[in-house]
Amino acid sequence: MSILGIDQTPADIERQAAITKKANTIFILSLFSIIFCCAGGIAASIVANRARNDAAIGNVDSAESQINTALVLMLISYALGVFSILSRVAEYFAP
Repeated sequence: MSILGIDQTPADIERQAAITKKANTIFILSLFSIIFCCAGGIAASIVANRARNDAAIGNVDSAESQINTALVLMLISYALGVFSILSRVAEYFAP
């Protein structure tokens, strides 16, 4: 595999397309995670955007690593948001 499309095989092109699609999906989902936990969602969005840029230029190994990092940050953001909502609901119904 090479950067900037020089000497790419069809398998490399297919892998790059799959990573680009995954990076775009994680980026969109990380934007929604900003609602649940602002700091975690913003961090996930920044990392996911870097993954999108790396995937676009053909650096799929770096993009894949950053996608995994963004996914972890995004899931933590969602978990913190859900925990916060549940604690507010429990506080509301507490006697």
